[in-house]
Amino acid sequence: MRSLVVSAALAALISGAASAQEQENPPAAKPRPVKVIPSLARAPKLDGNLKDFPATLTIKPPASMDASASFTARVGWRKDILYVGVETTGDQLQAGDLVTLSLFFPDAGPTATGNVFRFAFDGKRASPPESGTSEFAQKQLEAGVQHKDNTLALEVAIPARAFPRFPAEEPLVLDLCVTYDNVSNCKGGGMVGEALRLPDEFRKGLKLKPTAGVMGLEAQPDGWLGYGVLHYPDWVEANEPLTHDLLKGLVAPKAVEAEAAGVNVPETLSLPNGKTLLVVLSGETPYTNQGTCDADKELRLGLYLVKGKTAQRVLEWPAATCALGRATSVVLDEEGALSIGYSNGPTINFAWSGDHFERTELGKR
Repeated sequence: MRSLVVSAALAALISGAASAQEQENPPAAKPRPVKVIPSLARAPKLDGNLKDFPATLTIKPPASMDASASFTARVGWRKDILYVGVETTGDQLQAGDLVTLSLFFPDAGPTATGNVFRFAFDGKRASPPESGTSEFAQKQLEAGVQHKDNTLALEVAIPARAFPRFPAEEPLVLDLCVTYDNVSNCKGGGMVGEALRLPDEFRKGLKLKPTAGVMGLEAQPDGWLGYGVLHYPDWVEANEPLTHDLLKGLVAPKAVEAEAAGVNVPETLSLPNGKTLLVVLSGETPYTNQGTCDADKELRLGLYLVKGKTAQRVLEWPAATCALGRATSVVLDEEGALSIGYSNGPTINFAWSGDHFERTELGKR
């Protein structure tokens, strides 16, 4: 009898330990099911006639008894372009009826967002301002439309330069949402059922070589940006050899001038090996002309190591905050030691580690 009691107690302990371990280490989430977007043997003619657009992969909204409209979409890719064809039907086609396409790559990093494009019977329409889709991205699209009675047919070419931020290394899984007359194949911003995936060959064709740590890539009018965990660009590839003005235009279109912000920050610094670092100030100075300080604002200092058309961010650090004050000195010595002094007293020190700066102490007063 005692052995039975001991066995039962031991079984309870083992069960409890296993349950606790399961809570500490929950099972990994199942991979999201995806459909690979097929490549096209030839680019479809963008005339709104889908006869030359193979229906190898199609997208439809979930069946609904209440919907008065519906659509069928086709998807394919060729070279560096994603092609989407859409055929809609409804009660009556009106001038205000819109087909909305949205693209989002969920694995492009924590600060990544999507792009939204709109089309009507006469072609492209402006994206909604709240979507954050840049004018540059909208201008990259080409579209052809045909309409008759209650139907509308649309063919769209979306080059990679019009994409929202997409993964630099992770699989190119994307949510492609089509919406027409409140009917959509997505729910909560994601595709119902399987997501889509562009093959790695698509990304390889862009011939981009970002540095380690870059999670997402995004095109700009003058080149490409690579992002890590933070919202600040880690890597830059320009269309032309980088100058200071071109770098600022890419990484911080609203760059701040040091004199205007009241900080003593040089435009360039020299490493011990003779290479030049370019300095970019971004954000907002927290100090006002009345002498007050807004703790919600911060001026940032970015140091970039430039090589031809590419640049790598080697440091991102505050240039002015209410706690630190304004940067009053930025000094890089011949041994690669960098010090930043602030008006409120602290001095922050860094050491050059070959491809970036590392902080060497908490600072001193």
